[in-house]
Amino acid sequence: MKRTLLLLGLVMVLGLLALWATRNPDGAAAQSDERSFGYPATDDIHRIFIADREGNQASLERGGPTGWRYDGYPANENAIKNLLQAVGQMAVQRLPTSKETPNLIRNLAGGGILVQLFDARGNKLRGYYIGGGTNGELGTAAIMEDSEHPYVVHLPMWSGNLRHRFNLRGDEWRSKRLYRTDPDRVEYLEIEYPRQQDKGFRLERTADGSFLLHAHANSYLPARPVPRGVAEGVLSRYEDYYISRYENADTASINRARNRLPFAIIRLKEADQPEQLVRIFPRYRWPDTPDQTLEAYTAFVNDDQDWALLAVETTQPLLIGYDSF
Repeated sequence: MKRTLLLLGLVMVLGLLALWATRNPDGAAAQSDERSFGYPATDDIHRIFIADREGNQASLERGGPTGWRYDGYPANENAIKNLLQAVGQMAVQRLPTSKETPNLIRNLAGGGILVQLFDARGNKLRGYYIGGGTNGELGTAAIMEDSEHPYVVHLPMWSGNLRHRFNLRGDEWRSKRLYRTDPDRVEYLEIEYPRQQDKGFRLERTADGSFLLHAHANSYLPARPVPRGVAEGVLSRYEDYYISRYENADTASINRARNRLPFAIIRLKEADQPEQLVRIFPRYRWPDTPDQTLEAYTAFVNDDQDWALLAVETTQPLLIGYDSF
């Protein structure tokens, strides 16, 4: 009988403790909120704001040809995919040990990246700081805004440091796609080679959908027809073309290029779209030596607003000449 009463009393005490925890903002409910890093309903996320301690900021919003925009530009598709996977699935891997906790707090205080998620109405859905990786890079330090309790977080079924998905800077958030061309809508493609004038041409679509080829340097040569299949084969090279990266911070190279003749000038015009102008320059591995090994191309793109690095293997197929037809 005494044992039964003792068990009954213990059950009542546990019940009262559970009730107190659910009502106490500093209890279990608060702890649950402190651990809810992932926001699985990623379709509800309209804006993601990211800022680090060095003053770098990124505001990513839904919209544009890639589905998201960064600072008015189409956002990098792969970067957004990795970011949404992280904000949607991030979970607590474990509680830090008492020995780890002071180091994690210093890590987050000195180099934490602020991440805030908002819905379409501007309501904040989540807010937390992402720190560095733990030993072995198998987890990442994180702490909720206005919390004093750090955690080690991870992506289930994935190993690595989550910080890399958040710490892109500036143009790294931008889409690297330069051309997204529909060959059926191209009005003309023109390539000029300032140092090899005889290679320049203009491929132009006529009113009936056929193509004419004009020599760039020899205006006295009559335009000649180009088989539709040949023309579309050339234009298809511009359907899905990516730069390697933006190099807008390389002011020295930009200033040098502005005083040089480009190797090629490409003008591409699609129906109902502005003309795209790209000015391409070769980049040699040892430019001031007899060994002129071509390392890459650089180019002014987006109406000369951006300076970009282009890969040789993906750019050379674009650089055909008049004699290629």
